[in-house]
Amino acid sequence: MSNTVRYLSSEDVAALMPPMKEVVEIVEQTLHQHGEGKTSMPPKVDVGGLDDDAFLHAMPAHVRDQAALGIKWVAGYPNNPEKGLPYIHGTMILNDPDTGRPLAFMDAAQITAVRTGACTAVTAKHLADPNSEVMTIIGCGVQGRVNIEALLAVFPDTERMLAYDIDPSAQEKFADEVMTTFDLASIIPPDAEEACVGGHVIVTATPILKEPKPFIEPAFIQTGTLCVSLDFDAAFDQACFDGSDLCITDDLAQFEHYQQHGHFVGYKSPTDELGKIVCGAGAKRPDGTPIVMAANLGLGVLDVALAKRLLSAAEAAGRGVELPL
Repeated sequence: MSNTVRYLSSEDVAALMPPMKEVVEIVEQTLHQHGEGKTSMPPKVDVGGLDDDAFLHAMPAHVRDQAALGIKWVAGYPNNPEKGLPYIHGTMILNDPDTGRPLAFMDAAQITAVRTGACTAVTAKHLADPNSEVMTIIGCGVQGRVNIEALLAVFPDTERMLAYDIDPSAQEKFADEVMTTFDLASIIPPDAEEACVGGHVIVTATPILKEPKPFIEPAFIQTGTLCVSLDFDAAFDQACFDGSDLCITDDLAQFEHYQQHGHFVGYKSPTDELGKIVCGAGAKRPDGTPIVMAANLGLGVLDVALAKRLLSAAEAAGRGVELPL
């Protein structure tokens, strides 16, 4: 048995990453298994005590049917862009489920971004109006771009995107990139209200804040809209959650964990979780034109499942560096 661990750089991860449509399928399969109870995943462990809304999380997880076992160590520092650094940094370690031996060590920033966008797409597949044609992105960073790519994999007939960011230059650059990359009509409204009013699916991807100041009100959201919060309680007002026709999350235990640690204080708890919905054991989209809220907080099971697929691809291609343990 080899006494080495395979290292995959960010360049390796980018080269090995499957097309988005395939990533969506991997994420949906993993969510299905999570809903069936075939995974193990404690809530994220937060180091705490960091300044300026920074976070550092440990995210262990095991997907038994995929033999995917490992842990992601991920950091989010909102002030990093001012220093010429990405908001998110992450590393992933995969282990052999039979022996615990480390198998791989890889960059996880792209894994985080891509699986998050794919999870939004799966959420929309099951809970958005199937005739949705207009996507709204609040927060014009990496997550915004990946979420549009993922939503287009599920809604290829999307007509246009509305994009809003507090930084007008980021907003304009993002819209230009989306138009060029995806040949999608892009509109840059002057405020969040106008961006939300026109959207059939609204995704918020702003920095997670320790003391949130939500700015999206129920009046901004038209009936029949799916709202996906990737930034916890930073963007959507409590009334958006409490007044929704269906409120779900990607993992109930993790949502409750965050309620106990200062997020979603006083918010109505979600009634169901995404994995249960995907495997057919949970709620369905209500009839009519409901407003559906989804708090997708990020699942370690999706990280290890995608990382395992990347490792298999790396082994087949002979990509990466074998390092001695």
